[in-house]
Amino acid sequence: MSIRAVIVDDELPICSEIEYLLQAHPDILVAAKFDQSQQALAYIQENPCELIFLDIHMPGMGGLEFANCLRTLGLRTLVVFVTAYEEYALPAFATPAVGYITKPITQAHLTQALMKVRSLLQVSASISSPAAVPPTASKGTILRPERISVRQGNVLIPLCQPDILLAYVKDKDVFLHTKADDFLLSMTLSELIELLDAANFLRVHRQYIVNLNAIEKIIPWFHGTYMLRLKDASGTEIPVSRTHIQELRRALGIR
Repeated sequence: MSIRAVIVDDELPICSEIEYLLQAHPDILVAAKFDQSQQALAYIQENPCELIFLDIHMPGMGGLEFANCLRTLGLRTLVVFVTAYEEYALPAFATPAVGYITKPITQAHLTQALMKVRSLLQVSASISSPAAVPPTASKGTILRPERISVRQGNVLIPLCQPDILLAYVKDKDVFLHTKADDFLLSMTLSELIELLDAANFLRVHRQYIVNLNAIEKIIPWFHGTYMLRLKDASGTEIPVSRTHIQELRRALGIR
């Protein structure tokens, strides 16, 4: 299911940043961006959408007033507040808000908010049209993006998760390693692991996340640890830290 979203912030660079981060979530379609709340409200009345990312501090109509207007107008748009002010969290949730993200925005916080949005929309869809929900669907299902988008120059490249062999840290930057190339990623490993399929990806070291399907050999190493050799042209080898040994053993059926 595609989710139409509108972004409202009086700073257009923030709108663009949110739109960029949403590239990692292919089911979220950004329908419009606004730096004026009145224009955004008029648009939503004519073009219903499922989700709005909304700043709180804006000239004219602020975000709290905007959210309450949605309820008054009977618009069932879910609201995720994006703000630099933590002190507005309590009054924010007196509105129809379902999420509250403080700036600077991270992919992890955005992902967490979107999980709740998807869950609420699934529940709403099941109530209005039970036959449309597959029998295997459940409210506890975590939907992760099938692709992770990376920047190369001025363009974005969506990488399918199975094509990612390894994620690693080098000089404080995070890279995705594929058979074709290595790509710089604008998030931390902790944020990335929340987006990856837990059945196929495992963090094996504070500097490495590995695709379990990309492992060619498991080489016993010092002090009961392992070295993993990947199925790439250079036979990349990465260490497994002692703190992740048991997780790896369980994931790969090592007895």
